[in-house]
Amino acid sequence: MQFVRAPDENVYIPPFNLIEMVVAVLLEWWMDKKTYERVNDWIMGLIYSPLLVVAAYSETRTAADIKQNRLRGDEDDDTIEEWEQMQDQVDFEREGWAKKVQSVRSNVEEEPCVLEVRKLAAEVEELKKLLLDISKAVVNGDAAEGNGNAKGKGKKARKGKKVESAAPDAAAEGAGTSSSSESD
Repeated sequence: MQFVRAPDENVYIPPFNLIEMVVAVLLEWWMDKKTYERVNDWIMGLIYSPLLVVAAYSETRTAADIKQNRLRGDEDDDTIEEWEQMQDQVDFEREGWAKKVQSVRSNVEEEPCVLEVRKLAAEVEELKKLLLDISKAVVNGDAAEGNGNAKGKGKKARKGKKVESAAPDAAAEGAGTSSSSESD
């Protein structure tokens, strides 16, 4: 069926597309379009007619069987397939198949783009919360440093040097802890 959607007007399914190539090479370049399309239709009818006759025969027999079953009050399909015979031997719930099928089942009711946008919106909200928590922690940390400053410098004086002064303080603290732990 994927070949039916091809941009070509005369679609030959494989392996009959080899015939299409021969027909196109021999006829398309010199025939007018209407005649070429008619020749293509004849060739396709000749090629596909045996397959269509077999399909029509099979469908007619199936329809007759269904009609007979309905007249008797039976179900449409009274043939028991092999997988139906083994149904009582396999427990899909216990083996976890139902959960696996549910986890890979596609959502055809909503567009994939809408689902991705919703997922992205949730991630943005989470990112906003993290940034808000970080900014609160930084503001609270600056307030605690401003109150405990022995030299009396206020928050305004340290505001511009906050990033620069944080690294040496951390390095000094790290060096102090490592030297004290080595002496222990």
